[in-house]
Amino acid sequence: MKIAICDDEKVARENVVTLLEDYSHDRKLDIPYEVFERYPDLEKKIDEFNIFLMDYETPEIDGLSFARMIRERYGEEKAIIFITSYETVVYDAYEVRALRYILKPVNKEKFYEALDAYLATNVVTKRLTVRQDGQVEAIESKDIEYIEASGKEIIFHLDDGETVTCRDTLEATEQKLDGFGFFRVHRKFLVNLKKVASYMNNYVVLKSGESIEMSTRKYAEFRLALMKNGD
Repeated sequence: MKIAICDDEKVARENVVTLLEDYSHDRKLDIPYEVFERYPDLEKKIDEFNIFLMDYETPEIDGLSFARMIRERYGEEKAIIFITSYETVVYDAYEVRALRYILKPVNKEKFYEALDAYLATNVVTKRLTVRQDGQVEAIESKDIEYIEASGKEIIFHLDDGETVTCRDTLEATEQKLDGFGFFRVHRKFLVNLKKVASYMNNYVVLKSGESIEMSTRKYAEFRLALMKNGD
């Protein structure tokens, strides 16, 4: 997930950046973003972004025209959130199927609600870079079923049945994936909650059919985590 912030007002841009950085910290997410003052500059890099936090009215191009262009090019692939001083924007927001519109000055609660709504229906992933047999491998967190500790190494078990082994600790990897829907069910296993099909009090069954041992003392905490992060 990468966010574009576009507003011709410096104070407004800085306010949104502060809120976004607070949100990233509170939700334990690493959310890259880029700030733009002009829509023509943003248009050159539009492919890079998933979410647009857009001022409704700027001197060169109004936000509605830019939003129409996004919909024409990308359909529903990208999310639009209008940030505006005009309550009447609600009608235009509906036309371009904006995820939300937020009135200035931006309220923190409304801002968090807007990004939470996006996360509720979209997979957020983190790229891990590991070294296997001298080769650097990039692994997307969304492609991991579970991670297994094996001596001084860890093994990434992926959706496609492949495994990647590297020298690291499960503790360090758990910290890197904090906020991305993983849960430590056992001292040896870290599972992706999106991949869980069913569970009992001492094991978890993944969608691939693989069964993973779970510590009974983790059961109650696991259920709560699954309610928040599972499919």
